[in-house]
Order: sequence, then structure tokens, then C-alpha cells
Amino acid sequence: MPSLLKHSHKIIGLFFFIGTINNVEPSKADGCFKSVQNDVVKWSISKIESSDMATVSSFTCDEAKDMNKMNGDQISITSGRKRGKATICLSDEKDYPCKFIIGFINPAFDSATALSEIYSFTPPKSSQLNETVERLFLKPSSLIQ
Repeated sequence: MPSLLKHSHKIIGLFFFIGTINNVEPSKADGCFKSVQNDVVKWSISKIESSDMATVSSFTCDEAKDMNKMNGDQISITSGRKRGKATICLSDEKDYPCKFIIGFINPAFDSATALSEIYSFTPPKSSQLNETVERLFLKPSSLIQ
């Protein structure tokens, strides 16, 4: 029993250390918003921040660095799903439309309507009636005024 007591302070210290790391991580990710320098990405995130239809997703500093490397003219925004939640995705690759998740759409809104409202975009009217909803792709570089 004395041996267990002897090592208990090390175990308590380990839990404190792990708890401290876990408490630091979210604020570190949130602090990475300031690391985004790409004007198109910053504009895209600011539109989500000023909307009540979605919330901005946290991302890592490495993701922010990767977003900064994207060519603004190649960036597109679309919707996706992650763990049952509607997401706002950002990418510069056609084959990988959800490279970065920059926001989550509130459940009260459908994805196409939310994207149209958040980014002040009016999708073209379809010439024929479709029962399925098409996925909306936006080019932020063409929407920035």
C-alpha cells in the first residue's frame, strides 16, 4: 500500500497535465482564425460569422496555413455532411469539394438555402422541375464586391 501512495502524486500530476492540454487545444484552434491571410478564405469565413444560419467551425493552425496556400480564383464553397450535421465546405480541388470544413449550418435551414443567403447568391432557375435538390457550388472570388 505505501508503494501505491508513493506513486499517487505522479498519477494525479499526469491527469492534471492531460487536463491542461485538453483545455489549451480549443483556444489554440480558435486562435488560428487570425492566421488566415487568404482574402477569399477570410471573406468566406466572415460571411458565416455575420449570419445566423450557420456557425464557424474551428480549425487547426496547420489547416489555416494550408488555406493560405490556395489560389483564390480556384476556391469553391459547397455544402457537405459530417456526423449528421450539414457543413460548409471550402476547397480548391474539384475532386475533393470538402477539403476544409469552415462552418456548420444550423439544423433549421436546408443547405442550399443557407448557402444562398449567407453568400448573397441567387441560383439560376431550373428550366425543368426537379424533385431532387442539386448541390450548390459557389465561387467566392466572383461574389466578393
